[in-house]
Amino acid sequence: MTKATRGGGRTKLSCSSSPRMTTSSTWQKFKKLTWSSTPSRGLPHGITGIVSVMLGMYLIAHSILGDLSPYHHQQQQQQQQQQCKGSSGLNEDTTTNNHNLPMALILYSFFTACNALAGAKLSHVAWKDTQRIFRQCAHLQQCLCYYILRFAPVFSHVLAFLQRRSSLSEKTMMMKWIHLADVLMAIVLVLVTLSFQHVAYTQWVAHDKKAIAVAVSIGSFGLLLLSTYPIQLAIGGQEWWECIQQRYPEQNVGMVGYIYVPATVTFSLILFSATLYQRGILSDIQFGIGAATITLVCLIATVLSQELHIPFVSTQRIYLPCHEPMDDSSSSMEAYIVQALDFSVYARSFWRKVFQVDIVKEEQC
Repeated sequence: MTKATRGGGRTKLSCSSSPRMTTSSTWQKFKKLTWSSTPSRGLPHGITGIVSVMLGMYLIAHSILGDLSPYHHQQQQQQQQQQCKGSSGLNEDTTTNNHNLPMALILYSFFTACNALAGAKLSHVAWKDTQRIFRQCAHLQQCLCYYILRFAPVFSHVLAFLQRRSSLSEKTMMMKWIHLADVLMAIVLVLVTLSFQHVAYTQWVAHDKKAIAVAVSIGSFGLLLLSTYPIQLAIGGQEWWECIQQRYPEQNVGMVGYIYVPATVTFSLILFSATLYQRGILSDIQFGIGAATITLVCLIATVLSQELHIPFVSTQRIYLPCHEPMDDSSSSMEAYIVQALDFSVYARSFWRKVFQVDIVKEEQC
């Protein structure tokens, strides 16, 4: 690499750097990142991010391998075992005395939410035209953390426990507050996700950074797919969710283990890559290709894994009505939408055509 220098009225070329020096400079920038004290020592963005990603990778590894024990409430596992043995389930004393919560999942949600909060507090150090985007990303991540716990099996068990010990008026008020939270979170999730398309357009047109624009557009499309379940929850409420769990007993685990945990880990990695890009450690091409690759790999791997490990007891339908629409003239459009957006069918077809693996419905105990 050369640069022009002017001396004695003449222009000459001199070597400025080598690839090794460039790599060394990048590494020096990376080492200067502050991990434990920003925005404060009580809420370190770097440390909470590391813990969040490590716990997330631990959970994703279990999902890919088909070991879903980190997501189950212990009571749910015992109930399934009792049902397989022909028993009617656990008695109330066993239910109330069981405190084996899915701690890895709860800790992951906690550290991810803390990391998002720290990121929002640090948004002022980003480029001025991206500060608002980083704050929106933090709000989006907190919404996803909410849905990790909202769809988790433990939420339904805790809610049932509280309802058994509440009066009718207290139960009514409790469900109203939960429904209000569902509606508000769904609105924030949809609005923030749609705003990313404007970011992609700006990057493409105003800044001529097409790699970043494509990556943001792909990522926001994936997030928009995730928004369909919160929208249906906001409309149908807890009754819709209980109905879905009756139709698909493992849908709660599928939602968390194969959708929202991988999505939040992916989003965290993309935001970290965006930080490296703004610090000059990654180029726009590297950031764009990396973000798009992470999104696509996560989406494909989780869709295929869910259909391999918990088929038929969970579903990957994007539009998920409580009752199956009848294929007649009055509801043919709804039935068509359900079938067209049924990614379970596509995943089973992929396994059959590419790997010659037939996924068939087994009789449940």
